[in-house]
Amino acid sequence: MSDVVVRTHDGKVAEALIEQIVSLYAAVFAEPPYEEGPEDVDDFRELLAIELPQPGFRLVTAAADTELVGFAYGYSLRAATQWWEGITPPPPPEFAAERDGRTFAIKELAVAAPYRRKGVGRRLHEALLDRRFEERATLTVRPDAASAVAAYETWGWSRLGVIRPGAREIAYMVMARPLH
Repeated sequence: MSDVVVRTHDGKVAEALIEQIVSLYAAVFAEPPYEEGPEDVDDFRELLAIELPQPGFRLVTAAADTELVGFAYGYSLRAATQWWEGITPPPPPEFAAERDGRTFAIKELAVAAPYRRKGVGRRLHEALLDRRFEERATLTVRPDAASAVAAYETWGWSRLGVIRPGAREIAYMVMARPLH
């Protein structure tokens, strides 16, 4: 297996990588427990286009030769975010009181199957959070994605509660961790 190279990109460079990112997303999230299909992948593509210009956007990629084998991205939450709404149990008001630049949200982290459990996910995670100016980070993860939950906990994340975004049947665990 080739050496994996991890690189950090801003939103402008990320635009050129959209097709590769979407293709890897489709492969990774077609697997259990996600079992996402073409409609979910189309939704991801549309959401990614909206997220690219967000403040503080950062994309980190992992490549073996010229093949994309992993990616992670996120951006800074704005004061008007609805990120903390609907979490059960609700976080304390002072925790949920957002201001521009307080919180970095990890939106996706994906690694191709042959590269899992080889440190690629950790490297993506560390590069994504490296030298962030925000005081904390947050993410959501499916509770039935046991290996992802375990990795996040090993990397210093704490469970906050559960949310069902967009009135979906699928519940997501909300996690957070300090950055400094």
